[in-house]
Amino acid sequence: MAVSQFEDYIDILQRVPHIKRADIVDDGLGGYQVQVVSQSVQPPRHVVREILSLLRSSGWHEIQASQITVVQVQPEDDQRRSFGRLRIGGFSVTYGSSGYSAECRLVHGSRSYEGEAVAPTSTLAVARAALAAVNEALGQRNGLHLIEALQLEVAGVPLSVALALDLDGEVMAGNAVHRDTTAEETMIRAVLDAINRRFVLFTGQKV
Repeated sequence: MAVSQFEDYIDILQRVPHIKRADIVDDGLGGYQVQVVSQSVQPPRHVVREILSLLRSSGWHEIQASQITVVQVQPEDDQRRSFGRLRIGGFSVTYGSSGYSAECRLVHGSRSYEGEAVAPTSTLAVARAALAAVNEALGQRNGLHLIEALQLEVAGVPLSVALALDLDGEVMAGNAVHRDTTAEETMIRAVLDAINRRFVLFTGQKV
C-alpha cells in the first residue's frame, strides 16, 4: 500500500469530529497499525467498529479490528465542567539517595488530601504519591494499587497512561495528553482520569 494512500486514509479519519489525531504506522511484523486519539463518549469497541467500517468503505478492505488502537481522552470543556471530582492541589518532586521523592496534594471541595512516594523515576513517584492521596481521600490506606505508569506516544500524541487496581480486582485505566504541562503533572492527571470515573461510587455520593 502506497504512502499516498495512507495519507488519504489519515485525512478521512481526521475529518471525523471526535477524532483529534490519527496515524498509520508500521507494526514491525510486515503489517500496519492504525492509531487514533478520540474524544468520543462511546465505548472503545464502538469507536473501533466505526473506524473499521469507515476505512473499509473508503477502500481498505483487508483492515482488521486488531490493527486499530484507540486512545480516548476527555474533552477539555468536559474537564472544566466536572464536579465532585478530585483535582490537583499541588505537587513537588525531589531527588536523593533513595531516588525520586514526590509529594502530591489533591483537592475535593474544601478538603485536601496528601500522599508521598519514592520511585526510580519522577513520573512513577508522582503517580504513586497521587494514588496515596486518593487512598487517603477514600479512607482506605491500601485500597487502590498502582499497576503501571507509562509514557507513550499514539498517533504522534504524547500521553501519560496509568493503571490502578481496586480491592475487588478491577483494573481502572486513565490517560492524559502531554501539552504545556510537565510530564509529572500530566501523569497525575492520568491517575485522576482513571480514578475520577468511579470516585463518586467509591465515596457513596448521590448523583
